[in-house]
Amino acid sequence: MTKTAPNEERRALERNYQFMRSLIKCSTLEWVVIRTNPNSEDRAFEGINAAGLTAYLPMITELRTSKTRKERFAVSCLMFPRYLFVGLDANAGQCCDMIRKCDGVEKILSTTLEGAPHRVPMREMLRVIDTACEAEVGQKLVKGQLFSIGDKVMLVAGVGAQLKGEVRSLGRGGELARVDVLAFGRTTKAKVPVDKLALR
Repeated sequence: MTKTAPNEERRALERNYQFMRSLIKCSTLEWVVIRTNPNSEDRAFEGINAAGLTAYLPMITELRTSKTRKERFAVSCLMFPRYLFVGLDANAGQCCDMIRKCDGVEKILSTTLEGAPHRVPMREMLRVIDTACEAEVGQKLVKGQLFSIGDKVMLVAGVGAQLKGEVRSLGRGGELARVDVLAFGRTTKAKVPVDKLALR
């Protein structure tokens, strides 16, 4: 039986951000910023993707309070309302004119008097990705791990660092692992946060 750590939803988000980071770092895409028509971010995103271009709409999580029950709840929101990023592959003949024809697009941002589209440097794109990841996942982007019952692991932090053990079960939500730890010639049962474990 395989479970994810710390939980399935967080792992899925991390994979998405890892993919975006790899795309930005390893591809030859040139990134530009577009401004959408009011309340047209989704329409522009879909139109740009339908045109065969790569669109990225950064999201963040905000905590809000219910007016009636006074309860707090998380809501996924746009990081930059009315703005999204588009990656162009010049080698494939993609150009800004293709973006301008898409539904929901108002204009492409420029920082020059001539109106030439502003190219977003890779480091800035990666900074946006990392900020979105931290807001959505709740932590800096780190390489996650899958843990299975019976996996051989090592403690990598805390008092028992470098001790070896075996995963016996995972707590609800996958935040804690129950591990049989080999210490001083005998096996001890311990509950260990999964971020303090590594596969061996």
